[in-house]
Amino acid sequence: MKRKSLRRTIPLLFRLLFLACLFTSDEAEAGWIEDAPDKTIIHLNVWTLPDPNNPDTFTRAEVAGVNLFKQRFPDFFAERYSEKYKALPGKYGQHNWDNVEIQLHKSTGIVVEGVEVDLLQIAGDLAPDILYVNFRKSDNYIQAGFLYPLDKPEDGYLGDLREAEIDGDGISRSDSDLGGMTDEELNFRINPKIWPVIRRKGPHGKVQTWAVPYGGALGKVLAYRKDLFDEYGISHPTVDWTWDDLMAAAKKITNPAKGHYGLQLGRGKHESWYWITFLWSAGGEVMVYDPEDDSWLCTFDTHEAAIALDFYTHLSAEKWIDKQGKIRRGYSSKDASENSAKWERGEIGMQFMYVDEKLLATINPEVVGMVPVPLGPTGKRGAELNSRMMGLFSRIEDPVVRDAAWEYIRFYDAREAVALKTQIMVEGGLGRFINPKYLRMFGYSEIERLSPKGWAEYFDIAIATGKPEPYGKNSNVAYAMMTFPIQEAEQLMLNDQLPQTDAARLQVMHELLIKHNHRANVEMIGLVTPEERSTRRTVATIVLLAIVIAFTFVFRKISRIFTAPGEGDGEQQTWAFRKYLPAYLMLIPAALSILVWSYIPVLRGSAMAFFDYQILRESTWVGVDNFGDLLFDDAWWLSVWNALRYSFLVIALTFMPPIVLAIFLQEVPRGKLVFRTIYYLPAVITGLVTVLMWKQFYEPSENGALNALMLHIPAIGFVGVGLALLIVALAFARRLHLNEMYGGAIGFIGAGILLFLGFSSLANPILFPGGEAMVDSLLHIPLRLFSFMPEPNKWLTNPETAMISCVIPMVWAGMGPGCLIYLAALKGIPDDYYEAADIDGASFIDKILFVVFPMLKALILINFVGAFIGSWYAATGNILLMTGGGGNTEVAGLHIWYKAFTYLKFGPATAMAWMLGFMLIGFTVHQLQILSRVEFRAATKKD
Repeated sequence: MKRKSLRRTIPLLFRLLFLACLFTSDEAEAGWIEDAPDKTIIHLNVWTLPDPNNPDTFTRAEVAGVNLFKQRFPDFFAERYSEKYKALPGKYGQHNWDNVEIQLHKSTGIVVEGVEVDLLQIAGDLAPDILYVNFRKSDNYIQAGFLYPLDKPEDGYLGDLREAEIDGDGISRSDSDLGGMTDEELNFRINPKIWPVIRRKGPHGKVQTWAVPYGGALGKVLAYRKDLFDEYGISHPTVDWTWDDLMAAAKKITNPAKGHYGLQLGRGKHESWYWITFLWSAGGEVMVYDPEDDSWLCTFDTHEAAIALDFYTHLSAEKWIDKQGKIRRGYSSKDASENSAKWERGEIGMQFMYVDEKLLATINPEVVGMVPVPLGPTGKRGAELNSRMMGLFSRIEDPVVRDAAWEYIRFYDAREAVALKTQIMVEGGLGRFINPKYLRMFGYSEIERLSPKGWAEYFDIAIATGKPEPYGKNSNVAYAMMTFPIQEAEQLMLNDQLPQTDAARLQVMHELLIKHNHRANVEMIGLVTPEERSTRRTVATIVLLAIVIAFTFVFRKISRIFTAPGEGDGEQQTWAFRKYLPAYLMLIPAALSILVWSYIPVLRGSAMAFFDYQILRESTWVGVDNFGDLLFDDAWWLSVWNALRYSFLVIALTFMPPIVLAIFLQEVPRGKLVFRTIYYLPAVITGLVTVLMWKQFYEPSENGALNALMLHIPAIGFVGVGLALLIVALAFARRLHLNEMYGGAIGFIGAGILLFLGFSSLANPILFPGGEAMVDSLLHIPLRLFSFMPEPNKWLTNPETAMISCVIPMVWAGMGPGCLIYLAALKGIPDDYYEAADIDGASFIDKILFVVFPMLKALILINFVGAFIGSWYAATGNILLMTGGGGNTEVAGLHIWYKAFTYLKFGPATAMAWMLGFMLIGFTVHQLQILSRVEFRAATKKD
């Protein structure tokens, strides 16, 4: 009963979340059957549909294919299902099966970076009937029970594949005409190299087929801008191009002063998508499957992988000097927000791209060329093989809807549909971009001579040398796991901390890969030895018992804190319902709302921490294993540390400055209205605009607004600002010391030192260049104080600046609104207090310390509690928008988010949430104790 209750918790929460976003949709449920006059309408919910309002030729072809399916569906139904449905009314229902039509509905959902939309829909019990599936997430979806097997003989979809033979020529069966798709249909639709991805063991250990590709196979190639190559006098790439050729061309093209870059790469959690081509070309592998043990293992920690990582890191971050004497880093552009526009403007020389089997590309062949990916050091070529796929949602309740969904999947890329799409694309002027084999197949062979020379050949090479995108166990997170060593290696090179010799540098790369490959095997594959598992369980049990005891004492303390004291010598007041009945009646609606929407879901969902929770399949009891893994997870503790850093910065930069600003705005003699308007104006800009604007300010080149300013400030400027703040803090500390308030004095001294170190650290690249001995740097400090930053700062990717860069926009946008409440409170301080302080000879600092602060103490305390808790609560969204967790900014909340909604590990995510809550409860109780003693009074009117 408890497990059943647990299973209903997450769907309930996500259903409520989705209803808020789906209320404008025509239909917000999965497929259903409608009995209309004289006909039956089958409604089908598809994850996406081509937009009929889009005028481009490719979309028009897709729309035509969908419309043709709707026209042909009554014929398919009459041929394959009508008689069967009539014969089994108990299974298929009493409907008019002689006149049937179909209506398609596009599914809607929340789009969040790093989270699959259909995952949220599945969790909310609002999944479409047809799901989109790709290689990397296929295993997660199969093992989680999201997909329905397509080769059940009784369904007649793919037919019986149990005795099928699959080789390089495709699939062959002795009885393929007994039901379902024929071998000819399957071979037309499915590239032989894709069968291992779509046909494999499911959650019950049975080999079945779970998805069907559409749009043909995708091959990765190298595209290049002919105009840029010609401008720099570089020969165009060829089939025989190697890594050395790629590097040489990238070096010649890269000219940051003109905004030109040799190669387009990327950042974020999936940066390794760009690296994986080099890994395969070097002879490495991401994952390997052992059929004897039926197990997967991550293997990107080999010597070949180290060679690939070393080459990629040089492309990304190698130090060089341009013609103007400026320090530059790497030969690639990694600015994801601008890369597409830069490519279109002809500012990037090369990029990796997919080529579609049916429509090779729609790029202008006069400007852009393509070749296979370059050969690696061993002569191997590691292109990527991929494909878009469709699958049936496993929880389609009505078999009629499931059959209709299958017919959509079957027809979408059937020969009849492809023929129509080819016709429309030929008529629309895209004929020369269509794969020649389809031109010949459908009677347009005369157009083949117009096809760009070599493109079809290059596609064939890409498919022949391509390896499927990682599709093994939990491969949905493979890119994220491989990105960690890439980011670490790049940062080491940016900091000039890598050895100069090849052997030593490769050793460092190899060690990085070994570390993160081990982490991948633990998190993805679950490789934990029995001895280590036993140790983790023991430690987790002890910690959980300590947490339970601590929680008991905490809640007892809370109860005592907020229990009113007795009057006189009487007993302590308890509930006193009769005395405070009106107050209780007013509190009941709010209390019930919080109870229903906060505490009950939390309590019911808490049991997930002790399960390997599955959204659709039966959850498995794992006891304290989730907590044990959590306690020994370095990534989790790093995210907690990052959350602490973020919280400290938020408190230091967004909580205290509004107080200082309010005091200055109160004391400024003239222009108060002007200054208040200036500081409040940023508040009227929406949060998203603020984020986008500041991300432009943080552009990592000298063209970025912030870098343009910082590059013209000498080191002494940063040191001087830090020194000035230190002097101010010491002045406050001195006044407190004279009044024997030693604790406050020490606090101001510490704050001053931190401010000095913080601002002075901006001068570190000038005063302490990477790779230089500390003694040499100290000797050169006097001369370097008047030098400028040697190169632009990578604000959002440099771990030393990324976190504070996420907070600065909050300071800019929040100081004005944040100071209003303090301005109002300052108005409530009687002038008599200031006059008395003046008579006593108090300085400006004395008035702040001994007049203003005591009067605002309660307000500051209340706001501090809110600011501290808010810094933990709001960190996830802010970090997600600014860096996505890159640059060592993945805070605890964001880590939990990824764990649940990207890794599908709801049990460990719940355990993390509880652990985080326990860490915060002590602080909260302490603040509640202080607030319980605060008395609130109305300010008296001034005469």
